[in-house]
Formats: sequence, structure tokens, C-alpha cells
Amino acid sequence: MTTRIELERTLSAMPGIDAVTVVGDYSLIATVVSASFRQQDEALRQENVWRYLSDTLGSSELQNVEFIFTSTPEENAAVSSASSVA
Repeated sequence: MTTRIELERTLSAMPGIDAVTVVGDYSLIATVVSASFRQQDEALRQENVWRYLSDTLGSSELQNVEFIFTSTPEENAAVSSASSVA
């Protein structure tokens, strides 16, 4: 089982990643931001991130990773902007 810090460190080391945020203690949720996601649909983004994590940490270490949001910088800014208005 991976920790929040380990997941954040691992995702941050993934090539092309601009920013990573991980929340939670046992059940982890991450947001990964990358300009390289601009040319990828959501399914490909997810596939690439989960494959990287599985190859790097091993699938047994990912049991407590509940979800990973994958966003471009523009998508992330729009979400941040919308949540600050609400």
C-alpha cells in the first residue's frame, strides 16, 4: 500500500508532468496536470498514468489509490476558477 507522499513523488517523476496533488490518508485521490495531455483523450491519459504507476510501484502498491484526475493546465485552471467562484 502506497502513502500519499510516495504517490505524489512517483507521479511527479513521470515524464511531462507539470503538477501533482494527492489528498487522503488511506484512500488516495490524485490530480495530475500535464501539457502533454492536450493531444490525448481521457482514456489514453488514464491508461498512460496507471501503466506508469503499475510499472513503477507494482499493482499491489496501488490498492488504496481510489482515483486519478488527469487534466491539461487549461482544464485545471478552469476547474480551479469555477470552484473559487462557488
